Amino acid sequence: MSEKNADTTSIGIAFGAGGARGIAHLLMIEALDELGLKPSIISGSSIGAVVGAFCAAGFSSKEMKEILNQLINPKSDSVFDFLLKSDIVKMFTMFDPQFIKSGFIKGEKFQSYMKSNLKVSRFEELKIPLIVVATDYWKKEAVIFDKGDLLNPIKASYSLPGLFTPVKIKNKVLIDGGAVNPLPYDLLKDKCNITIAIDVTAFKSQTESEIPPTFDSVFTTYQTMQNSIIKERLKFYKPDIYIRPEIYDVRVFDFLKADSIFSQAQPAKEQLKRELDKLLTK
Repeated sequence: MSEKNADTTSIGIAFGAGGARGIAHLLMIEALDELGLKPSIISGSSIGAVVGAFCAAGFSSKEMKEILNQLINPKSDSVFDFLLKSDIVKMFTMFDPQFIKSGFIKGEKFQSYMKSNLKVSRFEELKIPLIVVATDYWKKEAVIFDKGDLLNPIKASYSLPGLFTPVKIKNKVLIDGGAVNPLPYDLLKDKCNITIAIDVTAFKSQTESEIPPTFDSVFTTYQTMQNSIIKERLKFYKPDIYIRPEIYDVRVFDFLKADSIFSQAQPAKEQLKRELDKLLTK
């Protein structure tokens, strides 16, 4: 790699929506770490906003993997023990269940966890500029956050409709950013020299003959919509590097499959390193 080009080139990276498959984002950060590179700007939607916040706060891929390991392998009973259970109903314990029409889960415990680990609460305190995408429920349009309070916009960005309670910010009712922009690489346009988009939306299942459970069918329909949005956007504007890890048979909340996700995403990590090296040595 040309040190000169690496030193003078600004890199923007967009972390997309995809539930547990967003664990693959950590490998993409690892690729940058191994190349000695840091993004100059980050955008994220849904799980991508969560990962993007940690990356923007200065966490390395190794540090993020350690946090993930603490979540899925708790040494003692904790609010995150839902990750050890496959039954989605049991996971409500961690997320303050409230059986009301706006959503099953309030998500305040996870927000508190993020606050205690990120050590920052405002966009301005981040080491790298971050753009977070949420969706205005009533106007059905994207709402972009890049300054002020950090945690509530992130919470809004991952508030999956029907599961998480919508978040109200400045009289706007907000839900999951993936509903309108599941891969927000377009927000990085003209803000960097190289734009990277990490798409972790679902691939088709390898077990296609089974009738899915209710929750799975709802979430899969939502992911199908996200796939369509990304395909259409790619027709009109493409990032410099587009990476889509081939991750099969991982559902939205299959966080226990972290090892499988890392294994399946390894080729995509190597692809990112090759493509970055090629661009930086031109």
